[in-house]
Amino acid sequence: MSVWDRSDGESGIDWDGVIERNVRLLGPIVATLCVMAGLFERPSARSHSEGPGEGYLPSPTLPRRWHRAVYRLLRAAEAAVRRLIIVVGRDMVAAEPVLAPLKTRSGPLVTHIPVRPGLGLACAGPAEVPAEANPPRKLAFSLLDPLPDPTRPPFLMRSSGVPRMSVPGWTPLFPVAPRHEPSPNDPIDAGYLRRRVDALSRALADLPRQAQRLARWRARCEALRKARRVRRLSTLRPGRAYGLRRPGSPRPEHPIDDILRDLHYFAWEAQEPRDTS
Repeated sequence: MSVWDRSDGESGIDWDGVIERNVRLLGPIVATLCVMAGLFERPSARSHSEGPGEGYLPSPTLPRRWHRAVYRLLRAAEAAVRRLIIVVGRDMVAAEPVLAPLKTRSGPLVTHIPVRPGLGLACAGPAEVPAEANPPRKLAFSLLDPLPDPTRPPFLMRSSGVPRMSVPGWTPLFPVAPRHEPSPNDPIDAGYLRRRVDALSRALADLPRQAQRLARWRARCEALRKARRVRRLSTLRPGRAYGLRRPGSPRPEHPIDDILRDLHYFAWEAQEPRDTS
């Protein structure tokens, strides 16, 4: 059934069909990103004496080629799920919160900072056992598109990273050390990347909860607007969809691009009744 058909016979968009279709299309793509990021266990590192899932920890790093491949598709997948949340929460309304009054700074501009000259030497205390590092907290899925940076140069400024030296008038510039190109197999820390993929997977699995977060964000923005405080008015960035493949990009075309184009249109259509301009 087309997303433009409605069961009641009226003309319009079948929002339930839009949600069902895009959840079905995004599911395999997000699952593929989880596998590529190493969130699922692989049996290659298990010993014969260990059962399934025992004694195995994923590597904290990923090869550079896998890290970059996941990151390229992750931005488009996050943007698509972000727009799907807007469609799901198009009719949700939350109560406006009570804003705390702005704090006014008072007191002297210069405060006294104690300075220790270090003339007295204290005896060294017993060595403390370092506390165990807390496991990293799970990331919350970001409901906001990153805004474009107006100060960013329009081109990629790449430097060699190797200083050059010379004796003026005697020798030409020569590198102090040879420059090595990055290898596709270089290990890259994957902790933050995996947490982003995990947040994306949890958001797609629980869209109503994310839509409630969006409704609370909108209510807070409305309260700030009434209080004449400057605040971002939309979760979407102006212009084309964030993460969409640009013409001439080295990244090949992927099914996530078609999904993102459709959801970008439906997200703006879902926000149309709230546009007061």
